[in-house]
Amino acid sequence: MVFVDLLGFGVLIPLVPFYAVKLGLSPGWVTFVISLHALFQFVGAPILGRISDRMGRRPVLMISMLGHAGAYLLLGFADSIAVLVLSRMLSGFTSGNLATAYAYVADVCPPEKRAAGLARVSSAFALGYALGPLLGGLLAGNVTPVAADLHRPAFMAAVLSLLSFAAIVFLLPETHHPSRISHDTPVGMQTRTEIIRRDTTLLLMLVLSLTVFVCAAMRESLLALWAHDKHHFDTHSITQLFTINGLGVAAMQFFVTGLVIQRLGELRTVRVGIVCYGVGWLILVLADGFGWLTVGILCGSVATALFGTSLQTLVSSRAAGNTRGTVMGIYQSSSSLARFAGAAFSGALYDLAGYDAPYTLGAMMMLPALLLTVWIARSLQRSIA
Repeated sequence: MVFVDLLGFGVLIPLVPFYAVKLGLSPGWVTFVISLHALFQFVGAPILGRISDRMGRRPVLMISMLGHAGAYLLLGFADSIAVLVLSRMLSGFTSGNLATAYAYVADVCPPEKRAAGLARVSSAFALGYALGPLLGGLLAGNVTPVAADLHRPAFMAAVLSLLSFAAIVFLLPETHHPSRISHDTPVGMQTRTEIIRRDTTLLLMLVLSLTVFVCAAMRESLLALWAHDKHHFDTHSITQLFTINGLGVAAMQFFVTGLVIQRLGELRTVRVGIVCYGVGWLILVLADGFGWLTVGILCGSVATALFGTSLQTLVSSRAAGNTRGTVMGIYQSSSSLARFAGAAFSGALYDLAGYDAPYTLGAMMMLPALLLTVWIARSLQRSIA
């Protein structure tokens, strides 16, 4: 289900900026429109997380798939900025599927196997994210992005979301039954503010995710435009970069991430991911050809796999079963807020300071991110003592 859904999402990832370009928007406005998905994910993810705690995981997953299908259909018919904006808002608000999928895995995996289980879900996510751009490039045509056919990829993404909906309805059992949970801590009684206020370690983890994902969002939102503007890549070459990135993340998640976390522990793995992010961004800034761009992209793939899964595992460990959906929703919400801020800010930085400025800033911000991990380690030690 995760793979098919992200295959549809990946079909559009490298092409969405050019929907906006075709409507006459500048890079600053293009990245703002792109960022609306993350902004409305920030609003919707905690709501859908609480629903998954109260009603079960399946209803939220079904809502997400139907919402995505509707958003992609709107995108396929988008002939105005208003319709494009509505599509991004709907896709973001109904994007509670990933946090719910992680909560689903946490429901069925014992603590000692949770990191490996989350890594498998992330690998399915990354594989769909890898093959989707390749499919999107084939559907759009091997031409310049502005001249590409942007309707067929959107309609294919809608079909894939509907297939995911059918799989959930007919194949996916429910794992979360609120009526069976102890009433010692009533489901849904703790608000997001109360959960965060009572857990300083969780708060620090959320700040870390904000710091890193703001920078990651700048890379993701600008990569297609940056490759087109700086390196003069066509649709085929741009989608190749996204495919390389996704395959790198998928391979890491499926074969390596779980082993690294077992050997180093979650927090050390987070630190390795942060360092890889910084190195990857510096390589992109200095790269002068497709080969070095590939190296930079793969460094980012390693970072995404190690940082994302290990931090998600740490966050999931801060929640009991009856609040896990809410806590994972809070985490996804904070990540979405970061992605909105990063994407919205990146376009202005790109316009004002040059093509490489967002990536240079991203590399520099990994230093305070490493400092945050020191505070998290101390907070974890105090909570154990």
